Amino acid sequence: MDTLERAKKNAVDCVDSLAGDLWTLSREIHRDPEPSLQEHRACRRLCAFLEGQGFEVRKGVGRLPTAFEARRPARRGRPAVSFLSEYDALPGLGHACGHNVIGVASAGAGAALARAVGPEAGAVVVTGTPAEEAGGGKVFLAKQGLFRGLDAVMMFHPAGETRAEVNFLALNELRFHFTGRAAHASASPERGINALDAVLATFQAVAALRQHIPPEDRVHGVITEGGEAPNIVPARASAWFYVRSTTPGGVKALARRVEDCARGAARATGARLRIWRNPVAYAPMRVNRSLASLFRENLRRLGVREPDPLPPLAMGSSDVGNVSQAAPTIHPEIQMVPAGVSAHTPAFARAAGGAPGRKALLLGAKALAMTGADILLNAKARSRVQAEFQAAGRRR
Repeated sequence: MDTLERAKKNAVDCVDSLAGDLWTLSREIHRDPEPSLQEHRACRRLCAFLEGQGFEVRKGVGRLPTAFEARRPARRGRPAVSFLSEYDALPGLGHACGHNVIGVASAGAGAALARAVGPEAGAVVVTGTPAEEAGGGKVFLAKQGLFRGLDAVMMFHPAGETRAEVNFLALNELRFHFTGRAAHASASPERGINALDAVLATFQAVAALRQHIPPEDRVHGVITEGGEAPNIVPARASAWFYVRSTTPGGVKALARRVEDCARGAARATGARLRIWRNPVAYAPMRVNRSLASLFRENLRRLGVREPDPLPPLAMGSSDVGNVSQAAPTIHPEIQMVPAGVSAHTPAFARAAGGAPGRKALLLGAKALAMTGADILLNAKARSRVQAEFQAAGRRR
């Protein structure tokens, strides 16, 4: 058995030896859900586990109090891999996106890989990434350079199917606030300026715009304020839009066109317009098929086959896209629930805290650790992953 195969076997055996501790940790986080940027107890639990596994832990990295970086260092110049640990929950639904499974699987993968390969092989990092559900924690961590220079960054997400390649769209968030003038809607409507009409005209203009944008692009929104009573001309009305595209340039251009829809609506109705742009913009996923193929092969060796054929899936948008612009990154899915069960539902939360979640957690930790061994110990595989990452950057 060569060094790589021995390392993979040792990593799998290590996950099995840690299975009880990992599942206990996952259940503790599941039973104690904390929303984005408030994940103090989950962060402490994960850091304590990783410190017990011999990692050097820094808390509050990237200027985020509930972020952390746990590192098993290596000599300068050696390769390095990072596993992304998510642990925020959804308000009212708890861990209905399975972040208890994601966070602990990445911690387990890091611990297993660090045991399976020595420091001479390379650095092993577990990065605690808060606020995936709201706030874009990875955007801030990427801006602070936490992923720069890494040879691979990995995580997996529980889902209704197993899929090695998952894509994400760039995302810009816009809010339009229109101000008009109140008046009696029946007795003196001519004295009013209807801010709600401006919102409705914006939606109509966006609906017309959709006919002339690329099929992969997305624009969708809701009315967040529309008046207080039918007999009052609405003096204030607001709308909230998400704009998505496949490239950073594409999403900026589309956002400008959507803003023009709102500006035209303001001119047509006489309402004043104020635009708010979320400074936290999600980048598109830079898919790395070479890295995904390593993960797929390791899943196969663990007895799990991805249904064939499955092209890369364009989900929605995620802050992992910003990570993928800084280092080769994958965000595969492993089936945890039946295909008809959606994330962000009570059924998904129950699965994440039960036997399906345990199975997905251990399988994901093993496949991630094995893929980490490929990166640290197989120079040819590492070179292919890096070459694809560099080529994708030149095509932007």
